[in-house]
Amino acid sequence: MLVNGLHVVKLGEGLPAIVFESGIANSSMSWNLIQPQLAEQTATYSYDRAGFGWSVASGGSCSLEKITADLHALVDSLKIPRPLILAGHSFGGYVVRLYAHRFPGEVAALVLVDPATPEEWMNPTRQQRWRLRRAIFFTRAAGVLACFGVVRIGLWLLLLRTKDTPGPISRFSQTLQRIRFEVKKIPRELLPLIRAHWSRPGFYWAMASYLKALPACARAVSSCPIPPRIPVTVLSGAHQPPERLAEHASTATRHLIATQSAHFIHLDEPELVVQAIREALQHAATSV
Repeated sequence: MLVNGLHVVKLGEGLPAIVFESGIANSSMSWNLIQPQLAEQTATYSYDRAGFGWSVASGGSCSLEKITADLHALVDSLKIPRPLILAGHSFGGYVVRLYAHRFPGEVAALVLVDPATPEEWMNPTRQQRWRLRRAIFFTRAAGVLACFGVVRIGLWLLLLRTKDTPGPISRFSQTLQRIRFEVKKIPRELLPLIRAHWSRPGFYWAMASYLKALPACARAVSSCPIPPRIPVTVLSGAHQPPERLAEHASTATRHLIATQSAHFIHLDEPELVVQAIREALQHAATSV
């Protein structure tokens, strides 16, 4: 369904409700392995931020305050009873942290899945600034190519391959190899939808806007601590360096390391994320 211009997927009934917040350029489909399992217990909501998935693009620049305000307006419009549980992956961790800071009475618990930390991007190094500029350039270039259908053909070739050995497309870039590796974890029936969304120029314009705003978003959340009364579970990917793990641990009431996972824990080890959210549900139920 479309609410306030944002595409929402609701599954299940019950309280407290769970709202999922995706990574920086991901959509509601990234929770496909998680949401149906938790919907057996309670109401669950995943959605696409403006410009991604089936949601309408918003005008103006990207800011964490606006993204969080959009989420709050969405929760109001859907009349989701509060307090609720917020689960955020990567950049989505910024959004749910700011939400908890601004509306502490509305949040029963946070579950952060390999979240981005403020320290990681609030004062980017020279190398990080170069990475961002390069990423923004290539994202905008992909948007131009998408206007002419070039990206659609490239994605069709990339996702068509089933062998693990690199082909001519994946040899072109390590990034493409990583994309293909992660996409292989998603149910095959979703691949045509993913290809369709990634073929739209608007997807790349939105992604470039988010990348450009990343340091500002990190600075915004750095001055907004999570209220101490809200329990926070953090799941870290085993690939994270010691400094990221320390940042994750400092945020968490409970800190878990997914030893078999990289950044997309909800695709690598979905059962860990499901269990962490179920425990947050149980804690919220006993706290009422």
